[in-house]
Amino acid sequence: MANSLTTQALVFNALTTNPQAIPLLIGNGLVPLFSGVSANPYLQQQLKDPAAREVMPYLVSCALPVGTQVSWTDPTTGLPGTPWEGKLGLCPQWKTGAPSPACLHWVSACLLARNNAQGRRVELSLRGQDASRPTLFSTESVTRPVLYHPATDAAVPSYAACLFPDATEGRDCGWKAEGLGRCVPGATVRLGAGARAPDQCGTGGPLGTTAGARMMLRVCDDIAGCDAGDARKLASSEGACATTSPSVTFTCPASGFFNVMSAPYSSTQSGSVAVQVETGTSAATRYPLSETDTFFLREGAYYGNIFDAEALATTVYVDRDGKVRRGQEVVDGAVYRKMYSCQAAGWSGSAAYATHRLCALPGSGANCAATSVGLCINPKEPRTSHCQYDDGPLVKGDGDFELCTDTGGNKWMEPITVFLHNACSALPGAPGDVCQAR
Repeated sequence: MANSLTTQALVFNALTTNPQAIPLLIGNGLVPLFSGVSANPYLQQQLKDPAAREVMPYLVSCALPVGTQVSWTDPTTGLPGTPWEGKLGLCPQWKTGAPSPACLHWVSACLLARNNAQGRRVELSLRGQDASRPTLFSTESVTRPVLYHPATDAAVPSYAACLFPDATEGRDCGWKAEGLGRCVPGATVRLGAGARAPDQCGTGGPLGTTAGARMMLRVCDDIAGCDAGDARKLASSEGACATTSPSVTFTCPASGFFNVMSAPYSSTQSGSVAVQVETGTSAATRYPLSETDTFFLREGAYYGNIFDAEALATTVYVDRDGKVRRGQEVVDGAVYRKMYSCQAAGWSGSAAYATHRLCALPGSGANCAATSVGLCINPKEPRTSHCQYDDGPLVKGDGDFELCTDTGGNKWMEPITVFLHNACSALPGAPGDVCQAR
């Protein structure tokens, strides 16, 4: 799950920062509100705000399940916009009917978790619990490589289909994301799909298997896929040890993580691989990795209600002439007065981290999406903890904070806990000393 919603759009948009729009938004289903002849004219007018158009795909992605979409018309062009796609399914009832309060709290937590000041694409793991839907926050047993370049956020071309037939190892199309692995930096890693490792052709047995067409492998640094000429490429193979089956040997990168891609040698054919890694070596190689293996740094919890029209510190709306109007340009503290976050223990500079994570003006404490209340669980002073559970009882071991309180001591039953792969990944551009996990 990615978070690339800009904090600026989240806190200043003509839908969720508009006390006139909010009752309309939460009073009916998203499909009747935005689709076809039933579309609400006032909400359509508010979509002339670019920030509102930025927020809505994330709202629908949080609320509705995979396979569900909301069609809409772009009021700036009069043409159909790209449909908003469901993904997490935290509030499926919102498709055709008004959401419950619990639904709104889930979506609020999800929106808050998925924003960052720079709007950069950051992969993260969202965890929580809902006793009525025990599998809602199930984690993946096998996590696939990220399909986007970590420096540019652009889709990795190699994952796109080939437009023309190609039978070369160096092509940047027609590849598939296989899995993620972990190893000891600097150690030698060997893996394959039907051949011995290229530096051990005379010893041992083949690693892994291939089915169907002749296959190739490519290995990249960390958790995002790569192209043939990318500096993050660690190794590739179209065949090893005088066979047409692929295997590679490479040095584990400083990140301690690698990811594997596969492709048929001929782009017109199809096949599959079962990748196997060499074990029992100093590399301590593990493959494939689960979601909990990949996203292992607990950041904190997010909770509250964005959709409370009486708890806004400012107002944004689109007037009859199509102009975006705002109240205060700079709001001290949180724009959403009923949104909160708490931080996991073990981070240095907790206060500084919170302002960079939550505020559109990083480090200033202004134009923030929520109020940071402190530590979710304080192991040194338990009485100051803001969550009752360090690991919710529904799924043991997933590390979700539960029953979290706000500044007034009110309990929120729908917190979402965020886990990161990299300590600074949620704070792109922030000073390194504010995102150090001890």
